[in-house]
This record gives sequence, structure tokens and C-alpha cells, in this order.
Amino acid sequence: MSTERKYFGTMPDGTNVDCCILAKGQTKVTLIEYGARIADINYRGFQTIGGFHTLEGYLKDTEHQGSTIGRYANRIKDGLFTLNGTQYVLAKNEGGVTHLHGGNVGYDVRVWKLTKIEETDDVARATFTIVSEDGEEGYPGKLDISVTFSLTNDNAFTIDYSATTDKDTVISMTNHSYFCISGCGESILDQILTIDSDKFVAVDDLLIPTGLADVEGTYFDFRKPKAIGCDIDKFDDIQLKRGGGYDHCWVLNHSSKDSPVASLYSPLSKINVDVYTTEDGIQVYAGNRMDEDNPFYGKFIQKPRYCVCMECCARPDSPNQKDFPSVVLKAGETYTQTTTYKYSTK
Repeated sequence: MSTERKYFGTMPDGTNVDCCILAKGQTKVTLIEYGARIADINYRGFQTIGGFHTLEGYLKDTEHQGSTIGRYANRIKDGLFTLNGTQYVLAKNEGGVTHLHGGNVGYDVRVWKLTKIEETDDVARATFTIVSEDGEEGYPGKLDISVTFSLTNDNAFTIDYSATTDKDTVISMTNHSYFCISGCGESILDQILTIDSDKFVAVDDLLIPTGLADVEGTYFDFRKPKAIGCDIDKFDDIQLKRGGGYDHCWVLNHSSKDSPVASLYSPLSKINVDVYTTEDGIQVYAGNRMDEDNPFYGKFIQKPRYCVCMECCARPDSPNQKDFPSVVLKAGETYTQTTTYKYSTK
């Protein structure tokens, strides 16, 4: 049996937090109930994401390491949106002006329930569930949410999200893992990124969308493989200056469970991660502002640009952007999202 559940830690209020370990192929994944987080993706002996061995590390974390994000991933301008003629007021938890990643008490700091673990010859799978009440963090509608993590023999790690609501609401969920496929403690600047995207979301100084921009002729063109560090500090570009580097959403040319929309490769470790998603966009954050006094796994100091996020989700501030695809989930309907990170060695 390569799938197991065990105790991980205890919350300050006395709630126990369990973890689950999935192992298939050359990959082992550790998941925890706190934030439905990915605590580790170990591929061929490499720890390939940032994380912590203890619950205390996650309780101290403010960077959403490995967590499930919701109700709305990314930013919402002024913490406000209008739905069906009613304005909803959300927490302004980023600088007191912007709503980010679900608010002060988002899904990343809730204790989920590990409700199901199963394994066959081909796949190991774990499902986490949570209820998000009507009015929670200002959002309308009670949501019943499940997130299922699956690991297959070909080293493909898949996240399936599902949610139903009793009232019209907005939703966009993602996972906020920080990939360090050269190994923890190594820079990401030489890692090779590819994104199948002709356009990205241009932003203002608060990283709120101002419209779409073509990648052609810009530092945001990753249609052909390019090192992350090649152009990241070219702050003559106002978009790079505003993000302190890459912290932008690319609009994907296609969404698919069958063909990759992006890939990340490390010349140092020879590890490659292909990304597949049903979502419209991928937010790439190059860890430009990481400097927490909270070492990964107790020994790797958090430094800027030593990890990179590849968050598959809707575009930022979509509830307020009429030209962006709708993120409204109507009462009685089901929200679904699937993202896969497939590991290989090249």
C-alpha cells in the first residue's frame, strides 16, 4: 500500500490536522488538511516545491505555500464587485486596497476534511472537502467544495476542483505551490519556461488589469522556451517594473487535459514539468518579493526568485471586467476545474 494517512499536527484551537502521502511511479506527494495544501512533491529524490515539515511552518507562512486558493484566486479591485444588481464588499487584505486570494480567512487557512483515500494499480487519490458559508468573506452563496488530488504511474499529478452553490456567486480556484525544480535553495532564473499564449493581462501599479497586451515583441513572449531570468529585470518595461518581475496572467491559446499549455525545465536537475489545464489563464509569479524568515523544510532560506508559481485560474478581477470570460456560478450549477503537473526527466 503506497497511500497512507497519518497525524501531521494540532491547530491552536486543538483541531487535529492529518496528512496523506500518495506514491506512484517516481513521485511521492504529501498533502495536509490545513488549507488542503501540497506540502511536498518529491520526484526522484528532489523536493520540487517549497514547503515545511511541520504544521507550525504553515501557520507562520503568509505566502500561501502549496495551498488551495478560494473563493476567488488572484485580485479583485477595491474588494468590490456587483452581481445581479447587488454590490458585495470583500476584505481589502492586500495593502488595505485590494482583495487577494479569498480574503483574510480564505480556503488556504481553513482546516479541510480528508474524506477519501483510494488506490488502484494505476492511481493513488485523495479527496478533501469544505463548506464555504453564504456571506463568508463577503461572498454570496453557500458552497460545497471538493478537491481531489491524483497521482498516476507516469508521474502526472492532477488536481480536480468541484463546487456547487445555493445562490449565484463568483468563483475561481487554484493551487499556490511554489515550484523549485532545480531543488530547494537553487535559483529559478536559469529555468526554461514555455507558455502557449499570444496575450497577457496588463496591470496597473496595484496589479489590477488594464486590458490585454500582445506578447509579440515584448519580454512576455514565452511561446518559445526562454530562461525566466533572461528579461525579468528589464524594468524599462513598465509591466515588469510594476510586478517587480513576472507576476502576471497569461491568456492561454488553448485549454486542455490532453496537451500542455506550459512547461518548466531545469537544466540543473534535468526535471521538466508540463502543465495541463481546463482554465483560461495561468498566473506566473517568479517569487519576486519572497523574503520570509521561515526556511523551507527548516533549512532553505526563502529568497526572491528561488521558486515560481504556475497558478491555473481565471483572469484577475474578472468579476469587474466585462470583456473577460464570466466567473459567475449560478445556483444549482457545478463549478469544475482540472489542472495537471506532469513530471519527467529530459
